[in-house]
Amino acid sequence: MTQKVAIVTGGTRGIGFGISQQLAADNYDLIIGFNSDETAAAEAKKRLETEYQVKVCTVKGDIAKEETINQYFTCLEEKFEGKLTALVHNAGLYLGITTTPTSEEAEAAADKQKQLLADGNLTSLEQYDYYQNVYPKCFIRCVEKAINYMEDGNGYIVATSSPGCNMTQTPRLSYIMPGTGKTVVEFLTRYYAKMLASRQITVNVIIPGYTKTEAWNKAMEKYGGVEGEMIKKMIDNTPMQRWCSPQEIGQLVAFLCSPKAAFITGVALPIDGGLHLR
Repeated sequence: MTQKVAIVTGGTRGIGFGISQQLAADNYDLIIGFNSDETAAAEAKKRLETEYQVKVCTVKGDIAKEETINQYFTCLEEKFEGKLTALVHNAGLYLGITTTPTSEEAEAAADKQKQLLADGNLTSLEQYDYYQNVYPKCFIRCVEKAINYMEDGNGYIVATSSPGCNMTQTPRLSYIMPGTGKTVVEFLTRYYAKMLASRQITVNVIIPGYTKTEAWNKAMEKYGGVEGEMIKKMIDNTPMQRWCSPQEIGQLVAFLCSPKAAFITGVALPIDGGLHLR
């Protein structure tokens, strides 16, 4: 069997782990990244290797930093003979809400975010710069490196966005800083799809809706958690009236990273139970 290798940023928890599971089920060896939770990363690695009999390497670090991205490709060269089949840029965060800052840049952006919210404001250049590093700059760094390790006709690139980050959906005003970063990523997937089409390498972006992960528990604590009235109303207002699961998102990504999706490129695909129809 031909070796398949995927890089999944943020691949040890939540949506990222669901993606890692489904790629592993499709016989992908994995390089999965995480920010700071070494215990969760070790558990994810052990589970993937045990359940799916694949090789898994983990990379720790803030994806806003170029040196973290370099670690993925050092691992690829040292452990996987420099052969890459798929790149999934899934890692994301909302500083101070879903993620605790782990670098000076992240801490400065989080502190500024708290002050802005306290003052009734939403934006700052410090936040903007940090989220641009997390999303579009990281995506560019990953893609520009990844395509040097992909064979023509055997390469798949997938990014993750969020509802409200393009012209087809209502913007979430409280999500302005992460949202501006993901908006650029959505445009970049179209750009790279055109640039790489001649090499038969596909580039797509998925847009998950409300997905039940531990990040939601932390984000919604002050609103009664995921079982609170506010969250119940939010889910009830989704046309399919239920949460998405990380495994469902993983199945979509695995499809996009397979020959079955070889003629699909430049697409921004919602997986949200009809949320985008509201």
